[in-house]
Amino acid sequence: MGSRKRWLPRIALVLLITLMGGILFLEVGSYWYFEGAPETLSLPLAAVCDPEVYPPDPDKLATLEGLLEVRRQGREISPEELERALVAAPQADLPYRNGVFCNGIVYISQRLSIPARRYVARHELEHYFQFQGLDGGCQDWELCATWEAAREYPWGFLTTITSSLVESFRLSPSFWDFLFSSWKIFKIYLLP
Repeated sequence: MGSRKRWLPRIALVLLITLMGGILFLEVGSYWYFEGAPETLSLPLAAVCDPEVYPPDPDKLATLEGLLEVRRQGREISPEELERALVAAPQADLPYRNGVFCNGIVYISQRLSIPARRYVARHELEHYFQFQGLDGGCQDWELCATWEAAREYPWGFLTTITSSLVESFRLSPSFWDFLFSSWKIFKIYLLP
């Protein structure tokens, strides 16, 4: 019994050192891999954000206005209301993204499963609310949008992470690009 008590602190110390070493490796590796700018995320412009290609739909804009009122009343937005507000676009028009809020419209990728689709749409809808002044005093809009959507659609949150990692691995030119890009995205979306 006494020897077991002596091993527990050692195991905890080894786990802590391993965790800290992993984080240090990812931080230093990201810094070197991205040449000193690991916090920036530069993506090509999404075709859905070009009003010539995807002109804003007046019905969707009206639906978003209605959801803004729902939010102001403090009611939860139903999946049906969410579906009416979004535009599903081909993945080719949303490069390296699951969704985006631009030109006053919520766009999401057609490749997403139903739970992921609802999570991503809710995340992008939260950005709409933030731009309308309903940010609730949030300092980090990306983090707040992520957690607000995850609170309502936890399974969608998990399936979005999984499908994003699979897609990122498939599209990455190397393992290191996948690893360090995933770490960068993890920090942007999930860490304060």
